[in-house]
Amino acid sequence: MRSKLLVVGTIAHDTIKTPYAKVERILGGSATHIALASSMFNLDCSIISIVGNDFEKKHLDLLREKGINTSGISISNKGKTFHWSGEYFSDMKTRKTIDTQLNVLEEFEPKVVKELSSPDFLVLANLHPEIQISVLNQIKNRPRLIVLDTMNFWIGTKRKSLLQILKKIDILTINELELKLLGRKKSLSDCLKVLTNDLSIRFLIVKRGSGGSLLVTKNSFDWVPSYPFCDVVDPTGAGDSYAGGLFSSLDINKNINRKSIIESMVYASALSSFTIESFGIERLLNLKKKDIVKREKELRKIARV
Repeated sequence: MRSKLLVVGTIAHDTIKTPYAKVERILGGSATHIALASSMFNLDCSIISIVGNDFEKKHLDLLREKGINTSGISISNKGKTFHWSGEYFSDMKTRKTIDTQLNVLEEFEPKVVKELSSPDFLVLANLHPEIQISVLNQIKNRPRLIVLDTMNFWIGTKRKSLLQILKKIDILTINELELKLLGRKKSLSDCLKVLTNDLSIRFLIVKRGSGGSLLVTKNSFDWVPSYPFCDVVDPTGAGDSYAGGLFSSLDINKNINRKSIIESMVYASALSSFTIESFGIERLLNLKKKDIVKREKELRKIARV
C-alpha cells in the first residue's frame, strides 16, 4: 500500500523575468512543485488548494496524468488564480517581487475531506499560518511527518500564529533571511539556537540555494552541498521541489531520524537541481528517475555521504 502525502499550498500563475528571458503566466505555485517532485517515486499525493475561473483544464489534467489527486483543488468562479511576478538579477540569486495578486487565495478556507484526513506525510506549504493551523486541526490521525514552510511576510505580520503552529510540526524549512527574522538575533548561530532550543523545532532545514542546505537539531549540525554542475535558468520552485524530493526519499526509510533525513536531503538536492534548469515546472515534467539517481550518486561522492 502506498504512503499518502497531503500537500496544502498554492497553485499559481507565475510571470518570471531573468537577465536572459521572460515567461508570462506559467503554471507554478508551492503545491504544484512539491506534488510533481514527490510523484517521482511511489507516494500517493493529493493537493488541497484553490484556483480561479481563469485556470485552464489542461493544467489539472497534467497533474492527474502524473498520478496526483486533484479532488481537493477548489475552482472558484469569483476571481482569478493567485499570480506572482518576479525578476532575477545577474547572479540568479537576488530576486525582486514585482507583483503579488492573491486573487481567490484571499477566500481560501481549505476543507480536508475524510478521504484526505489521514495522510502519512503532511506538507503545510507557504500560506497564512492560521490556514495552516486550520488544516492541522482537521487531520484525523497524527501523520508520520509534518513539515511546514513559511516566508518573511508571515514571520513579520503573523508571528503569534506562526509560533503557535511551530510547536506542532516535525520539520521547518526556511532560508537564511527567514531564519534571522524568526530568530531575531544578529548571528546565524544564535538564531539557530533560538529555533532549536527556545522554539523546540525538532528538525530545522535551512535552504541556502547554491550554498547547499543545513540540517540543524538541538544537538547536531550537518551540511549537504547543492549539485554544482547545472546551468541556472530559473530558481523559482527549487525549494518546493526540494521538499517534494525529501518526502519521496524519506518514504522508503522505516525510521525518520537525523541519518535518514541527511540521506534524503542529498536526493532532494539532486532533484531540485533539475528544476532550476528550465522555467517553471518544465524540467520536472520530463524528468526520469534514472537521471535523478545518477545525479544523486555524483552528489553523494561530493558530499561524502
